[in-house]
Amino acid sequence: MLLPARELPFEVPSYSLTGDILAFQTCGLQYRYYSGSSLPPSRPVQIWTGEFVHGALEDAYRLWRERQFPFPWPSNPTPFPAPNPLPQRAENDIGVIGDRVEARLAASGKRPRNRDAREAVYRRVTSAINELGPHLFPLITAAEERISGTRAMPEIEGRVARGDRYELTGIVDVISSVQLGRETTNPLVRMLQGHLPNRAGVFDIIVDYKASRRPGSADSFWVNQQWQVQTYAWLREQSATANPIGAGVIVYVDELAPSATELTAFKKELEAGTADVAPPVGSADWYAIQRWRSGAELPELTFDFRVNRAVRIISVSRVDVDAAVHAIDGVVERIEASAVREFNTGDILANWSACGGETTCVACDFRTFCPEPHAHRGNPHGPRPASAPG
Repeated sequence: MLLPARELPFEVPSYSLTGDILAFQTCGLQYRYYSGSSLPPSRPVQIWTGEFVHGALEDAYRLWRERQFPFPWPSNPTPFPAPNPLPQRAENDIGVIGDRVEARLAASGKRPRNRDAREAVYRRVTSAINELGPHLFPLITAAEERISGTRAMPEIEGRVARGDRYELTGIVDVISSVQLGRETTNPLVRMLQGHLPNRAGVFDIIVDYKASRRPGSADSFWVNQQWQVQTYAWLREQSATANPIGAGVIVYVDELAPSATELTAFKKELEAGTADVAPPVGSADWYAIQRWRSGAELPELTFDFRVNRAVRIISVSRVDVDAAVHAIDGVVERIEASAVREFNTGDILANWSACGGETTCVACDFRTFCPEPHAHRGNPHGPRPASAPG
């Protein structure tokens, strides 16, 4: 008696635009092992960093909204390891906010890679709160708003694999256009007004934070992150009570306090002409960057230049949004196709692409048996393991 092959379960898969879509675009194989197998990374530095930044900024915003503490706020992170008893600090001390966020992350097994990584994140969060916060916090009308919507499931090999729809989810902050229609010295408002000179009526701006540097225009993340924010706009507009979206904003927190590695990458983009925001030739920032050499003390860059690097405004025209959501459909199709092929063959390595960049590979738990690590990608003589766990 022949038994029919078991089908994939019928369901409505849920995809997070950050945790699934961007993670798969970063490296399909790594995404499969972390998400498909529900395996936590042993060194979740990127996960910890991103969640710490989001958590600290959200907590800081809510505290500012409730108590209106004037800026700048003190920043005294708890030393690592923590002393006993802890030092007395003010309620709005960024170290106190960070302690709460770190405790939440530690409860789910997420910790910084080392002391240097932790200190770097605190520097950036401190800059974001004390330098960007005075301009950004008064504009926000809804923090950490969860948005979701469903789309038709793409066909895989002529049929729908799981359910007939899939869900997309995300989290954004929202700025109301009511906050933008006035004369102001607020640099963020002036940037937005410059991109929306003829926009009338009531609309909203959606804001997403990235615990990373601003990518160059030749980097795949440049387009992928644009699609993400444009899809956020589509998701929020699915609500019958939502205002139209006037623009999307990405805040690259690292640009407010760039590291030596990030500054080196920026100088390479300047040379290649792929940096979309560059200091004017002959300006103080231009000279500071050109004279800086790796290993030297980091240059002091002006706030105007750093905030222009940190804030990226994304078009959400109907044409752009339609193109973005169809691009996301394509990513979901590739994920579902990989899952179907793995289900049919039982082979993980042959069906999930290893496409991570150098920094992704360095921090990956699976690089020792990856069939195509970054260091050997495109090298026919690079090591390719004969077998690996599936």
